[in-house]
Amino acid sequence: MNEILKVKKWGGENAAELIKSPKNIVDDFKKWIRQAVIVSAMRSSKYNTTDNLIELWKMLWEKKIDFDSIQAKVREIRDFHISIAENKWIINISKYIADRFDNFLMKITFNLSSHYWITPTINNDFLVKWIDKNFSVIWFWEVISSEIQSLIINNLDIDWLKSKPVELNWITDDIDDNSTKSEIFNILSVRIAEKTNNMINDWVVPIIPWYIPWFKRWIEASIWRGYSDATASMTAVWLWKKFDVTLEIQKSVLWILSADPRIVEWGKTKLIDKIDYLTAKEITWVRWAQAKLLHSQVLRKELQESWINVHLFNPFENTKWTIISKNKSNESSWIEYIWWRDNVKVFSVSSWNMDSKWILSKISLIANEYASIDVVSTSETEISFTLEWNITKDKLDELSSRIRVSLGIKENWYENFVKYDKNKALVFCIWQNLSHNLWSLWKAASVLSKWWINIEMVSQWRMERAIVFWIKSNQLHNAINLLHNEFIS
Repeated sequence: MNEILKVKKWGGENAAELIKSPKNIVDDFKKWIRQAVIVSAMRSSKYNTTDNLIELWKMLWEKKIDFDSIQAKVREIRDFHISIAENKWIINISKYIADRFDNFLMKITFNLSSHYWITPTINNDFLVKWIDKNFSVIWFWEVISSEIQSLIINNLDIDWLKSKPVELNWITDDIDDNSTKSEIFNILSVRIAEKTNNMINDWVVPIIPWYIPWFKRWIEASIWRGYSDATASMTAVWLWKKFDVTLEIQKSVLWILSADPRIVEWGKTKLIDKIDYLTAKEITWVRWAQAKLLHSQVLRKELQESWINVHLFNPFENTKWTIISKNKSNESSWIEYIWWRDNVKVFSVSSWNMDSKWILSKISLIANEYASIDVVSTSETEISFTLEWNITKDKLDELSSRIRVSLGIKENWYENFVKYDKNKALVFCIWQNLSHNLWSLWKAASVLSKWWINIEMVSQWRMERAIVFWIKSNQLHNAINLLHNEFIS
């Protein structure tokens, strides 16, 4: 049996977790568990380092900033890091941080007076090219974060416990931009494993910056800014070939609960402690507005094929967790998770031409220019679909007009029309064994009907793990609580 390895992705609010995360390393080290850690740039809930850096380089690129402003912005970022160091960390590394930032400011000062280029990239990063080198703005500060985290661990004064930042620069150099998403994932996964294998074998904890720069064009589905979970997934997949790997996603948010505790009354939400890959992936897509929970790129097919368990937990509440694995829970035969989307825009299109093969394709092509389509329902005479909430009335009217003209619809509001409603909501009910519980839809409809909540549309998703109800927005709060009380509480 292979030795145990935990690949750990530390939460986004690094500043708040600097006490808990090293303790988590120490606890597993004492159990003789090997570890690798993925970190992001230092930030807090009130200050986002990366956003401030992007703002700085955007102004430089547009030449809308003077040198005094550059100094002020860099020092603002530096002072944030030092304040966190003084308030949170148990070792004094403020001087290291100050020196690192002063060195960076000196480079900017020198190069602004010489020849340099700033190039914006597709993924909201900036590539800075100087005479002697070039660097990605986001990547540079991820590297500094990994250095700081390594310093913290190495200064814990625990025998044999050592860590080292991992250099991922140039890791994408010879990757063909025409490669498939899966090919890119596997190539990067192999290269990260090659850079960390020897460290792990020597009981050194690799500290890996999650951001991987240098793509000529961006491959969104492999990694992206904000998808630090994806780098953790890459790291786990190929290390699995040598170790018994568990992927730990440490978050400052709650683990997977049965519903939003801000909506469900009387504190009745429940922890989902075990869930299979596909059901968890349904939840990550449904809960798009809170992707901090778990990004869907973690549960790629490469990780599923390796049967790697994913352990999702809050390091501040580490007595509770959610385990995501290949196995369904045999105990589950009921609705486990209820989520919602409010302020949904619903379009209904009716035409005599509905029997034409191309009509749904044509409507989709037009609608996708304005917003993402969530749910679609069709009949012999009508097509209805929902759009994401952030679309203006002017755009809704424009979309209506384009569909009307494209399909040649002359409205009579009886059989030929294009109309939309802004006051709808979607309720998602998800569970692992829908195919073995055929009467849950009837039960849900029965519960809602007793309270005069009308279900205007139902869609059952293809993997038999979710049913979506379309209702009026003003009935959403009651609907969620009624369903949660009936099936979960």
